[in-house]
Amino acid sequence: MDYRNKITVITVCYNAADTLEQTIESVINQTYQNIEYIIVDGGSTDETLSIIRKYEHKITKWISEPDKGIYDAMNKGIEMASGEWLNFMNAGDVFASKDVLEKIFSSDYPDKTAFLYSDNYYKGKEGRLLLSHHDHKIPSILHQSAIYRKELHNRHGLYAVTPKIIISDFLFFCMIPAEKFKKVDTIISINTTEGISGSSLWCGTQRLCAMVVFRKYTFKQMLIHYAAFRLKIAFPKIYYSFLKKKS
Repeated sequence: MDYRNKITVITVCYNAADTLEQTIESVINQTYQNIEYIIVDGGSTDETLSIIRKYEHKITKWISEPDKGIYDAMNKGIEMASGEWLNFMNAGDVFASKDVLEKIFSSDYPDKTAFLYSDNYYKGKEGRLLLSHHDHKIPSILHQSAIYRKELHNRHGLYAVTPKIIISDFLFFCMIPAEKFKKVDTIISINTTEGISGSSLWCGTQRLCAMVVFRKYTFKQMLIHYAAFRLKIAFPKIYYSFLKKKS
């Protein structure tokens, strides 16, 4: 196996004592050898720091200090990273298997390929894994199931940090040219929740507006998807029942 592709895996956390350990073990038990592991903690007041110190010998770098939110913490991790490739596996999320990175980097990618992504599994309340499909053309990408070249931030900037914008990763993905993306067959991550993007009407509205700005949706399409998203928020049981049938 050629381990020349160095990847920096970044975990952002805050008061995540209940979920952080499974994420750490998922990263440090990867069979791929050329990994730099960084943890950016937002100044936790629970037992999070005790867990980090427990695995300190296997963590390349870590910091614990107040931040201005998740995207500020992610930017700190990016600035600390020395790997050619980046992945964000935040507290509570895990790699789908121990050999995910081994499989991903068993192939060579041309320089023009700068963004690898996959579908992901969503872990439901009953522990059942639900497959969630992604497509960069929409775009629909989960940052936990994305591995991309750090140089993209040199070209397109870091994640926007402002209390009113909660889709900074989505905006970043929208700026990347289509030819830079490649979807891989290997499922990268398993996620315990959908996060704010799956349950926040404000976040969903921002995403739809961005789709119009980046000319991926017409205004009419935006209204249709907005109505569908409102139904998802209002009737989640029906929505997730539909996902189970698809999986």
